[in-house]
Amino acid sequence: MSSAMYPSYIQRAAERYYAFRQRKLTTLNGRTDAERRQEDVRTALRRTLGAFPEVSPLDVRQVHRIERDGYNVEVLTYQSQPGLVVTANLYLPKNRSTRVPGVVCPVGHWVEGKAQHDYQMFAQALARRGMAALVLDGIGQGERIQYYDVTLRRSWVGSSAEEDHAQLAYALFLSGDNLTRYMAWDALRGLELLAQHEEIDPGQLAAAGAGSGGMLVRYLCALEPRLAAAVSLADGIDAHSLMGGDAERNLEGLWPDGISPLDLYQPFAPRPLLLGYNCEERPDSLNHVNQTELAGFWAHFGSRERVEAFAHPGPQVFFKELRERAVEFLAKVFGLPGDKARGHEHPPEPAAQLNATETGQVTTALVGPDVFELNHRRVHDLPPPPPDFGAPSPENALKLQDHYRDLLRKHLRLPEPQATVDAQVEARSSDWGLAVEKGRLVVEEGIYLPYAFYSEPESSEGRVARPVVMTVHDRGRAAIGAQGEMMTRLASGGRHVMAIDARGVGETHLQSSGDNGNPYRALLLGTESEWAAKALNVGLSLFGGRVFDVLRTASYLRTRHDARAQSVSLVGVARGALWTLYAAALDPKIAQVVLVRGLSDYKSLVDHRRQNHHPSLFLPGLIKDFDLPHVAACVAPRTLVIINAVNQRREALPVEDVATTYRFTAEIYKQLDAAENFRVLNTASLPETIAALDETLETLPPGSASGWPD
Repeated sequence: MSSAMYPSYIQRAAERYYAFRQRKLTTLNGRTDAERRQEDVRTALRRTLGAFPEVSPLDVRQVHRIERDGYNVEVLTYQSQPGLVVTANLYLPKNRSTRVPGVVCPVGHWVEGKAQHDYQMFAQALARRGMAALVLDGIGQGERIQYYDVTLRRSWVGSSAEEDHAQLAYALFLSGDNLTRYMAWDALRGLELLAQHEEIDPGQLAAAGAGSGGMLVRYLCALEPRLAAAVSLADGIDAHSLMGGDAERNLEGLWPDGISPLDLYQPFAPRPLLLGYNCEERPDSLNHVNQTELAGFWAHFGSRERVEAFAHPGPQVFFKELRERAVEFLAKVFGLPGDKARGHEHPPEPAAQLNATETGQVTTALVGPDVFELNHRRVHDLPPPPPDFGAPSPENALKLQDHYRDLLRKHLRLPEPQATVDAQVEARSSDWGLAVEKGRLVVEEGIYLPYAFYSEPESSEGRVARPVVMTVHDRGRAAIGAQGEMMTRLASGGRHVMAIDARGVGETHLQSSGDNGNPYRALLLGTESEWAAKALNVGLSLFGGRVFDVLRTASYLRTRHDARAQSVSLVGVARGALWTLYAAALDPKIAQVVLVRGLSDYKSLVDHRRQNHHPSLFLPGLIKDFDLPHVAACVAPRTLVIINAVNQRREALPVEDVATTYRFTAEIYKQLDAAENFRVLNTASLPETIAALDETLETLPPGSASGWPD
């Protein structure tokens, strides 16, 4: 078994988009076609980002001014949208008789933000060379840490900007927004600040950044027509990049339009573009491919030479050679006389000297919303109320179920099922006094699920058809199989048990607990989170794929000679509870469902700052359409039991709280005259949980649980 299974599956799926994009690019013929392509890229990016806020007053406030040899620093704040404060430093050259060019400098993933020493040195060099430089704190950096803890004196999420970004980004993602939109808007409004400044020429604006700052420059290249030049250093993407790492880099929906992340530079043609790379981080051959491809696009405008690129044999940092090359490139574009800025470099300022707030953090010094609060206000009334199909009745309850099933399918992006599931038996043995059949199910091309089928030892008459309980745990079949008491109880009393590893789980796991040496960082930014994002970026869904695995396994079980087709029940644990819930909502032949320690509702994830559920559960915009109680309602009138449902922090909730959340579910059960089939309960120990499972599954009437024929 291999952890490469799912990545290989995604890469194969992406191949058709690579080919689609290549066909689009090779058919371009001249400037008119290239301009049409530019408009397509701009349109796709704006659609993916969503609508920007209305332009509002910047409310620029200069807090204080630092005088240095050859330049001044204005320490200031501005509002990118009403109430949302951006902290920034504006470096201005001294002794200039005319207006100067202005450069907006979004910062890379340095938690220090605008105080990061390389960015200070870069801004100093730009100012000494005759350009103004606006270095702004990105969201989650510098004075704008979103989850700042006054005791820890850092973000409680972790010690890096990536963790703060990810925690926020997934809440935005679930509610149909994205962090990139906020970050790009901050930078666009920073350009407006430069254009309005009395010492800066609004006709000579540029953008320059490194790392994730270079990524933001790439977005500005597609969005801002006023830019005269751009410098993007250590952006780290190429023509076939599926993104998937840093949360703000993921722009779901571009690849299906044949648009690579690299293509976001295309709308910038024919303006001058400089790309800088670090050879220690990526092969120089990739850098050459990027430059060659972009230069080919610029050639449609007769300006191939305006795409410049260079590589430096060093790590991914904004070191002196990259800074100097970027400064001189911009000086050349703006026609600034003289050689490289010389003279004494002032040592980096202490962060406190560059702070625009009294406490060093916007959240503790100023009254106003942060990004989480803005999003929370926006989604306050989500999910929307159910459609009104008339007075409560069985017929209208069925209409509501059909309505929500259509929405489920839209968000899950389920693969097309093949005719049959290929079952490959690999071994037979015994465990816990039970007969065990082990093998794998091939549920679609390139995806196989390790399974273990438990049953009581065969009698002399052979194995007979019995009800089957399928268990789905987010740690795989081993997590169930290791619990002997559970297996022997479930597989007794005339039942078989099927345990599976859903894709990327168990033997095909995508993430180890040791990713980056930090379990919470692994949760937010580990391998599984990365590939879940990559799947969405190419139009697929890891979550939906796992629901599909449950559906196909249930379908396979109904074909086994030793399984009673109409008596397949599901037991889902932790994240597996959600996969089984969705599967049961879509497959009316599932007899019963028991959810153990599953998330109670999505709304809690956007209503609370602190949540620690896995990002693979977050589907874009889902909360705009429905929540988990609506999914649960689609199981009615079949038995559904929720045991120890958990909140946003994975803490067990009181039964009465869960019952309140699931009022809609209970109402649908009532309308279908099956109120007794929906239950919410808590247990205090594993034996109690096993007893509750046993009791629920014992209520299955022999042979006719769901009313569907074999």
